[in-house]
Amino acid sequence: MSLPLQSVQSILQAVPSLKVLVIGDAMLDHYIFGDAERISPEAPVPVVAVDREAYRLGGACNVALNTKSLGAHVTFLGVVGTDEAGSTLQRLLKEADIGFCNENFRSDVQTIVKTRVIARHQQLCRLDREKKFSEASITAVIAQTEAFLQKNAASAILISDYAKGTVTQALLNRLVELKKRYCFFLAVDPKPKNKLCYNGVDLLKPNRAEALQLANFNIEPNQTFPLDTVAKEIFNRHSVRYLAVTLGGQGIALAENGGKTQTAPAVAKEVFDVSGAGDTALAALTVALCTHRTPSEAIAFANLLSGIVIRKVGTAVTTPEEILAYASKTLGSVS
Repeated sequence: MSLPLQSVQSILQAVPSLKVLVIGDAMLDHYIFGDAERISPEAPVPVVAVDREAYRLGGACNVALNTKSLGAHVTFLGVVGTDEAGSTLQRLLKEADIGFCNENFRSDVQTIVKTRVIARHQQLCRLDREKKFSEASITAVIAQTEAFLQKNAASAILISDYAKGTVTQALLNRLVELKKRYCFFLAVDPKPKNKLCYNGVDLLKPNRAEALQLANFNIEPNQTFPLDTVAKEIFNRHSVRYLAVTLGGQGIALAENGGKTQTAPAVAKEVFDVSGAGDTALAALTVALCTHRTPSEAIAFANLLSGIVIRKVGTAVTTPEEILAYASKTLGSVS
């Protein structure tokens, strides 16, 4: 289904009233841009002449940035080191006007950094810097979450799991308990390899591959994705209210437990980069459902936003102004 422009406007007008806490694995995305015109005499690899470097919010921080770009009040809570990368990450959060719980700025942690070397718009390699978090740093996440909720109202809490250690069963269990007291919307972008239980979550948003893992299904590459069967099995295993599955070029499917699966086809005609599109979908679905939109309206809104970011290179976000301009061209003129 397509979303009426009036509905797009209505959702965007309501977003600034939302206060969102994002919890998850903090990452700093580091990009090295250059040109490669020759092969190294030392090994059969390209020699990259570095032109410039850039740092961006990555991992769960990109979810926070996506949510903030839509106009919500956002605070990020994750494990960040006191190293140079951690300082850069904290600076980027501040520049984006995203709150950060300083108590998790820890000396016993190495901030996760993903370095991508790009030449002529092609990624040549990725260098990862990461170490396993200490038990103390993970336990602190739960304590800081409780402290935050005691002092601040939260419309929603978004959990972005990259299986780096921040998201644990203890954290999810405690959030489900706190949800009863503080009445927030709880959304999770899962990482099935963690083998967590998501009972009590309002929105579970895996991608196609993750949904198959959650349902313990194996299919051949050319086999049709058994959406309804997979959704039913996930609901049998996890008592969640909404299940949204991002399907890449096929759009987004969403089902409410006990209800029929609805699918909104992808909007974008040109795809340049799907990096971070799942983060955009998570933010869009959450704000739409938190502003009391129906499941069909929520996935249509999320598809609209995803159609914007996948036409950009690298992890990207979109703004209300850009959304309305794109919607005007895609759906017609705004009244």
